[in-house]
Amino acid sequence: MCVQRERRPLLSLWLELLVAALMVPVLALTHGWGLMGMSHMFNLTDEALLHQRLSPKSIFLVAFMAVLLFALHAIEIALVGTLYELGGATRSVEQAMVLSASYYTTTGAGPDSLPDGWRVIGQAEALLGLLMIGWSTAYLVRKIERLQQREGGTPEEERHRRLRGRGYGRSAVEKE
Repeated sequence: MCVQRERRPLLSLWLELLVAALMVPVLALTHGWGLMGMSHMFNLTDEALLHQRLSPKSIFLVAFMAVLLFALHAIEIALVGTLYELGGATRSVEQAMVLSASYYTTTGAGPDSLPDGWRVIGQAEALLGLLMIGWSTAYLVRKIERLQQREGGTPEEERHRRLRGRGYGRSAVEKE
């Protein structure tokens, strides 16, 4: 059985789409700056990781990165939750944060969880959360790969191996 709803004004839909569209750069920039800041503040750059060995200590480093990524996602969830709370879509801060987390992680907030005028925003948050979590996964995999590359030799040896693999001879590699 389908529940009939009142038709809402077209302006309301366009306003909702505009807010959803503005969420894209806000969350993307927050995430990008967060990853960049994390990398530089804690010396997690690709170059720095090439100088570390895969060891029990580096496993703790990966766990630490996971905690930082969790915190970054929590900040993004809080940003959208604040939008829900300030915009009057929820009755409390707790409800706004739980609802935002549910949409962001796509774990089950249905279309009826938000009032009219907020549903498109909730669905946009779900899509953005999926993208941000994917970006974090790619970031973490890249950092782990960098730690594992160190196992094959020094960064200089790795560069030489890559150049030789592309068909450059020993003399061409030495000239670089």
